[in-house]
Amino acid sequence: MTERETFYHLAWAHGEVTVRAVGGMIAPVEFDLGGGRRISPLHVAPWKPDGLSPLMAGLRGEWPCLPFGPARVPDNLPPGWRARTLENGWDHGYCSNHRWELVSCSDAELSFAIELPADDPVERLERHIRAQADAPAIEVELVIHPRRDAVIPFALHPTFVVPKEGVEIVGGGYAAVHTYPMPPEPGVSRLRPGLVASSLKALPAEGGTTLDVTCLPLPFKSEELLQVAECKPPFVLRYAEQHAEVLLDWDTAHLPDALLWISNGGRAHAPWAGTHYALGIEPNNSCFDLTSVATPPESHPLARRTGLQLRAGVPLRIAYRLSARAL
Repeated sequence: MTERETFYHLAWAHGEVTVRAVGGMIAPVEFDLGGGRRISPLHVAPWKPDGLSPLMAGLRGEWPCLPFGPARVPDNLPPGWRARTLENGWDHGYCSNHRWELVSCSDAELSFAIELPADDPVERLERHIRAQADAPAIEVELVIHPRRDAVIPFALHPTFVVPKEGVEIVGGGYAAVHTYPMPPEPGVSRLRPGLVASSLKALPAEGGTTLDVTCLPLPFKSEELLQVAECKPPFVLRYAEQHAEVLLDWDTAHLPDALLWISNGGRAHAPWAGTHYALGIEPNNSCFDLTSVATPPESHPLARRTGLQLRAGVPLRIAYRLSARAL
């Protein structure tokens, strides 16, 4: 299935935003730092769209995932994890693979909506993207309209540029870091699965070593997934070569954790081709990206991260903000 591509644009004194209709994906975003300097922090996948799913064909930037996770059960679930009956046929949900319609636009705001299939527990999603008039910042509000009571794993999916010159995670508090329950990319991933650490600077790695993932890219090919628990945003990324920092802030009342996706050239198969470098900081309410397809053991520290608690007819609002500042 191929969705036709449409893009929408919003420009203001301190920046410019592009939104892809499919998935409601935001990217690129350019922030004006003053003095003729600009930064475009959101990642846009470099491949051609031929033969790819709607999500993958134009993979970019930031978008909401409902439900969050793959449309198939991983082959290498560890002991104690139980596969779930699949209720969704799309990676990261219907809303990530179909067109969002432009509802309204102005000099300061773009608003989109998507109607979900009749058998989905959610009737409609709305997305309001607002430029901050006096700063290089955008504020985004997601409104979820449930048609019936449900608990659904959910995440936002901001994905950031990892340039050859490097990016460093310099801000953002958290209580613990959980490594993925199995290697995300067998034979390539370096972190030991199913463990808990206190710092992103010293994660348990193969061979009894530790790995610092705050400075990217890593000096070797790898693919890693981590869940950072009980976050205290904003998370701050420093692009030293561009003398800039990028900040991601969000509502932790609904999204207490963040999944970190470190794509460091570790996926050799198409379309990744061993050349894909990006950093996902994905505010979530889910046990990794697995809740929609698998149930962890009751003893797992993230077992209670089951998803958003939705009530029929009661809209749920989630707010988040992306900004930049000069160094």
